[in-house]
Amino acid sequence: MAKREHIIAFRVTDKEKREIEDKAAIKYDSVSAFARDCTVNKDIIVLPGITEFAEQLRAIGNNLNQLTRAVNSGYATVIDLTEMRQEVADIWQSLNSDMQAYL
Repeated sequence: MAKREHIIAFRVTDKEKREIEDKAAIKYDSVSAFARDCTVNKDIIVLPGITEFAEQLRAIGNNLNQLTRAVNSGYATVIDLTEMRQEVADIWQSLNSDMQAYL
């Protein structure tokens, strides 16, 4: 085994530190071993266009929140979500198709 001579330091919140330590304790002797396994021994898949999917889903979420507020405040009583459901289905279908190309 090669000698480990470099230190990589990064900042985390108290909550993140506890989460990392808790996850590491499940299977690993140290946080370092856990971090190496999570980073060096894993494939990183980058999906081009993933930000566009996120933006589309965020816009739909905003619209859904506005509709929910309208119903809760009494401005609307019946809302047809057919179009929104189709948009979400289309996004998921596109995302699944793109992911299959990388698997």
